[in-house]
Amino acid sequence: MKKFFFLAVAAVAVLAACTKNNVDNTSNKARQINFSTVTGMNTKAPITGTIYKTTDPQFGMFCYALVDGKNWTANSADGQLYMDNETISYNSTDKIWETSTVYYWPLSGSLTFVGYSPKNAAGTVAYNKSTKALTVTDFEVNSAAASQQDLMWATTQKDLTDNQSTYTSEIETSTKTGVNVIFHHALSQVKFNVKKAAGLDAYTITVNSITFSAYNKGTLTVTNDVPVWSAQALITGGSAFTYDTTGSDVVAPNNASAFAAFGVANMPVPQALVADTQKFTITYSLEKDGVNLGSKTVTTDLRVADGVTEWAQNTIYNYNIVIDLNKIYFNPTIVEWTSPEANQQIDVQ
Repeated sequence: MKKFFFLAVAAVAVLAACTKNNVDNTSNKARQINFSTVTGMNTKAPITGTIYKTTDPQFGMFCYALVDGKNWTANSADGQLYMDNETISYNSTDKIWETSTVYYWPLSGSLTFVGYSPKNAAGTVAYNKSTKALTVTDFEVNSAAASQQDLMWATTQKDLTDNQSTYTSEIETSTKTGVNVIFHHALSQVKFNVKKAAGLDAYTITVNSITFSAYNKGTLTVTNDVPVWSAQALITGGSAFTYDTTGSDVVAPNNASAFAAFGVANMPVPQALVADTQKFTITYSLEKDGVNLGSKTVTTDLRVADGVTEWAQNTIYNYNIVIDLNKIYFNPTIVEWTSPEANQQIDVQ
């Protein structure tokens, strides 16, 4: 049995949102700081969509205050820490995201916000106001796809004096306004899709397991909203990523219009693909008319798959796998007639 690999790459577009400071000079009433999440994903297994759902995880927020006459771009080192990695949760009553301890807008000056998701990110989170760098050190990716965190960083919201916009959930729109929190995916997404080669409709091919090895640990540094990954490595004692198929996923007929997706997409840390490092392994079995025709395990190097040399952040990589079989042919030959060494003589009188 043999198999061929084809690769298609699709990038996930990040929602761009226009923001505008809204200065309210008509009231002396203290105004609470709320948050309006603009785009987001679930923390366990990536999903599509641009709404940070009410069922999504809590996220973290740093906030710094500057006095009148100063701005974040030039004077970040003078910022006074106002929110120190606060937890932001969804308020189901007011239908907005907020801190557990109420914070209010200052009477003068401005606030700058730096956020990330999820709050319980599997790494050490810190922010340096002087270098304007958010770091998530030694972030670790769970080997099981369904347990992975969709790590995200938020665009810095600079020099704000009031809430910006309303939050629209997957259900309804809030009546309150909040600070825009625009999230960007920090990880890569790797998916595997499988299809039979042509002519195999009479055969049942079952994918028993899919795993792949890749770097599952690294440090994210976002400086001035520019993300960079470093120190990618394998978690000590960590296992390969599992693309669980439960051992019962049957490949669709070869006349299917699309590849069949298997399992849940994995989210490894972005990384350069190195020969003999990122390896893919698939085990599949074969049957025809109740006859068990065995199983096979194939391992291949993802570095050579269609020339892809890296997995970039906020990008989906679809590996489309075609399973083919070696057809049975026949090679007829004939064993030549033989004769004894001496001819047999028959005497007739």
